[in-house]
Amino acid sequence: MRFVTLPVSQETLLDLRAGEQVILSGTVAAARDAAHSLMTGAESVPFDIGTIPVFYMGPSPAPPGHVIGSCGPTTSSRMEQFIPQMLRMGMRTVIGKGEMSSGIRHLFLEYGAVYLAATGGAGALASTRIKSKKIIAWEYLGPEAVSLLELCRLPVFVAWDLHGGNIFSR
Repeated sequence: MRFVTLPVSQETLLDLRAGEQVILSGTVAAARDAAHSLMTGAESVPFDIGTIPVFYMGPSPAPPGHVIGSCGPTTSSRMEQFIPQMLRMGMRTVIGKGEMSSGIRHLFLEYGAVYLAATGGAGALASTRIKSKKIIAWEYLGPEAVSLLELCRLPVFVAWDLHGGNIFSR
């Protein structure tokens, strides 16, 4: 198990290995389909995409007294149509769930990007690891707006590393 504080350096990304458990703390950008459609049509994204990981997630409303509602990962293959442009824009770290196509896998290797897998079905638990949430773009999208989340010890696994490792093909 490795503890990683975000933003993450390229050196740290190089050090990660598929199958390794990582405990993340720091800032991520939560965004789903609608926000990705807007970001890929724009000249830039509303956060530093090269250092802040993109978390494929749309939270449910926060219950009274909580920062966020249930917030499990979105199935990553839903985002494939946006990934080539996001990688060209500088995206280097993604958090989601499930396998994606081999073509996307090759693009991740080409651009030096890492895919981290969060546990599906554990959105209530994940919400306890989020200490703050700030909507930074497209608030009218509701749960699909781009938000910066401050994580405190969110467990994920390295799904695809920079050395060709892939937990889905073991």
